[in-house]
Amino acid sequence: MHIYRISETEQSTLIGMNGGLIESPDGKRIIYARKKVLEGIGHTELWVCDHDLKNHRLIYTGKCGNHNGPSASWIDNSVVVFRDMSGDRSAIIIMDVDSGRVMHRIYAKEGHRAERGIYPFSISEEIPGLNPEHPEISKPGIYTLDVSSNEIKMIVSRNAFLEMIRSHGLTPTSENVSVSHVQLNPSATSVMMRIGVPECPVFGALGCVDIANGKTHMIKDKPVHQLWYDDESYMATRQFANGRQIEMETSYIARFSKDGEELEVLGGIGNHIDGNRDRTMFSGDRCYPGYTPDIYVYERGNKKPFITIPMSDLQKVIWEHQVHPNPSFSLDGKRLYFNRPVSETKTEASFIEI
Repeated sequence: MHIYRISETEQSTLIGMNGGLIESPDGKRIIYARKKVLEGIGHTELWVCDHDLKNHRLIYTGKCGNHNGPSASWIDNSVVVFRDMSGDRSAIIIMDVDSGRVMHRIYAKEGHRAERGIYPFSISEEIPGLNPEHPEISKPGIYTLDVSSNEIKMIVSRNAFLEMIRSHGLTPTSENVSVSHVQLNPSATSVMMRIGVPECPVFGALGCVDIANGKTHMIKDKPVHQLWYDDESYMATRQFANGRQIEMETSYIARFSKDGEELEVLGGIGNHIDGNRDRTMFSGDRCYPGYTPDIYVYERGNKKPFITIPMSDLQKVIWEHQVHPNPSFSLDGKRLYFNRPVSETKTEASFIEI
């Protein structure tokens, strides 16, 4: 098994969130980040290269941390989205990489990835006034941006969000919309989000809203690092906690209904996960304190991996610098991308061919 580096640079390189679109939908280009220094929020460059790792080109310079890097992901074959933390507040940037034009700069919490050219994001209580060029972003809530039409619309209001939490017997931590991992299902008809609530102190809760009719779903003490499996179910890692200590040995990848019913086992040990588009293969990293964060690839339903990607035992870079492997399949399923720390001061965005 050969591990390929996306770039031969001496800088650290990073991919975004697990399950993100590292490759453009047509499979012709790759987006990744470079950082000279891993510690803290620092100088970060966004680069694009061809699928054959030629024609590397700098497209943007900003600042970012290491956890998911700048969360860079393709929206279509020429438009990308990423996070920039160079100002007083984090912004999401929508950019055409061919022209170099920044199409939108929105102060918001980034979503996971786009579906059908529609990108989701969330606005918390203090943010609306920071986007005067977008008067449609006037209140806290969850929004979408349709790149083809440039239409921005609210899909979940602040009041609907708070009512969803209360209707499922949970307590909002504040009168605020503060969520993470906002993600649309493949048809962009439902949106899910991770919610922090006091009743679920270890894993949090997973909420979902069916956009057309407003029907809500909730999973308390949710499985982790969830992604949509299809329009009606999730894939995620089932973890168990001994007190607040999460047990690596008992974790496994499974499919769940919107309301939390476990539907089938998909793979074995994992933390950050992804599945190929046909849902025949699944990958998870052993990203748990004290373990080497090896990456596994499973055939559907088999807890024994058929590929193991060994990783170095670099606890500082994994936990203090928050460089997590974040395995992500290409859309054709022929590559698996991941972050691969090679020293306590350097990590390399890498992939294997399957």
